[in-house]
Amino acid sequence: MDVQHIQLNIPLSFRQVIDIVMQLSPSEKQQLGEVLWAEQNDDDVFIAEEHKQIVRDRIKKLENSPYSYLSWNDIERKMASR
Repeated sequence: MDVQHIQLNIPLSFRQVIDIVMQLSPSEKQQLGEVLWAEQNDDDVFIAEEHKQIVRDRIKKLENSPYSYLSWNDIERKMASR
């Protein structure tokens, strides 16, 4: 199958784009996700100040009492023993 590349300048609504994406195969959706992720800049991501503060508070709690939290390995062991 010979693939030709063309450029289309067709105005689409966001909903129309979503409808098109929903028709893609799982592997095409994954490829699209990879392209979108690669195109994203750190400046494109907005994190609300309240969310940043939640993370800062959690880091501070961990630093103040590091032994009161489980490591990921401990969590996995607990889950596996159930």
